[in-house]
Order: sequence, then structure tokens, then C-alpha cells
Amino acid sequence: MITSMPVMSRNNDPATETCPRFSFVIVSYNTLPLTRAAVVSISKYAFSHEIIVVDNHSTDGTVAALRKEFADLKIIEFDENRGISVASNAGARIASGDWIIWMNSDVEIFAETMTAVDDLLRRHPELDVLGGQLINSDGSLQTSVLSNYHQVRDEQRELVEVPGVVGAFTVVRRETWEKLNGMDEGLFFYGEDSDFCNRAIASGATLRWSPRFRVMHHRSGSSKRVNLRSIVENVESDRYIWRKTMSEEEYRANIRRSGYRYFFRTIWYFVLSVLTLFLLSAFSGRFRKYFYLFRWHLCGCPPGWGLRPVKKT
Repeated sequence: MITSMPVMSRNNDPATETCPRFSFVIVSYNTLPLTRAAVVSISKYAFSHEIIVVDNHSTDGTVAALRKEFADLKIIEFDENRGISVASNAGARIASGDWIIWMNSDVEIFAETMTAVDDLLRRHPELDVLGGQLINSDGSLQTSVLSNYHQVRDEQRELVEVPGVVGAFTVVRRETWEKLNGMDEGLFFYGEDSDFCNRAIASGATLRWSPRFRVMHHRSGSSKRVNLRSIVENVESDRYIWRKTMSEEEYRANIRRSGYRYFFRTIWYFVLSVLTLFLLSAFSGRFRKYFYLFRWHLCGCPPGWGLRPVKKT
């Protein structure tokens, strides 16, 4: 179900312009408090935009709560969890802005964020994809680019050429998104940002990272816990990208190496866990992780061990 949203004019004159400059696409899945905070952080500032929330069949009342509180939202409600890529593409297809902003549900913008973004885009018309600095709630920096690039050394630069930006907050020119047919829908939850960035650069698009604007990214406090299904999903995404980019021989060699790695790391972390009486989560958590991956590998990597739902036949 989709509800419509009136948009603000770029020059505050609805009679002269109807399309927004920015279309925010937020994918939600059982993250009502975070999704609400993300929407509020955008809505309280006056600039030309629309907000599209795509809900992957949440069970926490996300859609009903958002629809009740924010009458101006565009909302797409799926009847099952279809993953990040499918949901992002669905939101982008109904977006009417010049720029599509792929924004995680656990991100909030600041008062100066979009002023800085708009300024960069106007002064650098060659830009096609733009990422900024992600920060923690305490103000410390997060990794914001897809490499081991040391960002601090270039904080005085306005734009930095990087191999990719972390997808928590990514600004994409509409024409670029359309040219690349959006996200690869074969990627359910991980790897979609790096895949999109790689394809964008290969197509000749100009991709840059800037320390000139920041957004707050609330990374989960439960990250210390081992989420086994998420780990398998991450591996499945890696394998999907391998299959896209490698020969059959290279792909099979990588699969074999993965199996050996899971086996030997399972044994290694089991020994360390026994020696420490399973009291150190750094060891016991890794043992659980690699044992789960090794079992999955031995079983032939069947569906259903990751995050994506298994279709009933």
C-alpha cells in the first residue's frame, strides 16, 4: 500500500515547481523507534524533499505507527521480507526527486547536513554518487568508505576519490540509479552498497566521499553478540558477487578455501574456548560462528540458514 506525500518546492513556490530535489528512501524491518527518529530528523528541516519508507513486513507495528503520525510519508508495505536491494529499488521507482538518498533506518541527519550536501552537489555538477562521514552518537568517527582508507588524513579536503562508500547514507543522481538499474536484487542484505559502487565506477560515474557533511549512524549495541543467520547471509552475498565476477574455476576454488577455513578456525577456536572454559566471548563466539558456517558448508549451503525467507513449494 502506498500513501502519497505533498512535496516542497525548491524555491518555496508550489506554482512554479512540483518535484522535490531530494528523495529519501528508507528501508525498515522491525526498527520502529529508529525509523521514526530517522523520519523526524528529516522532517523537521525545511528543504526540498520527500520521504519514502519501504517496510519489509515488520511485525512491530511500524507501518501503522508511521502512517498515523506522518500523513505526508510515501509508504510501501511488503507482505514479506524482500531484502534491502528489492526494497530500495521499489522506493526509488516511485521517487520523484533529482537525487535519491539511500538512508538506513538507523541514521539521523543534522541541521547542517543537507545544506552541505546541496552545496557540494551544486558546486560539483560532475558528481553522480556521494557519501559523507558517519559518526557514532558520542561523536566518534565510523568507517565510511569501503576500504582500509584512513579518512582522517584527508579531513581538510572537500571531496576524496574512494573505491566505494558505506551505504548507510548515499546520495545518488537519479539518472545514475536508472542507468545501473538500481541495486542488484540478488543481494538480500549485505554487499549491495559495494556492488552498486563498483558498477557505478565501472560505468564512468563520478563517485566521491566528503568529510564536509556528517550523519549519525546508530550501529546496533548488540553487535557484540554473534548473529549466526546474519553471518551466513554475509557469506551468501560474497558468494553471489564471486559468481558474478569470477570464472567457474576461480569460484569453486574460493568455495573450497572457504570450507577449509571454516574447518580449521572451528577447531582453533574450540581449543581456545576449552582452555578458557568458554568464559571469553571473543573465543566462544567465534567458535559458534565458524562451527555454524562449517555445518552449513557441509550440508551443501542450503537456503534458510541466512536471513532471507525460504519460499514454500
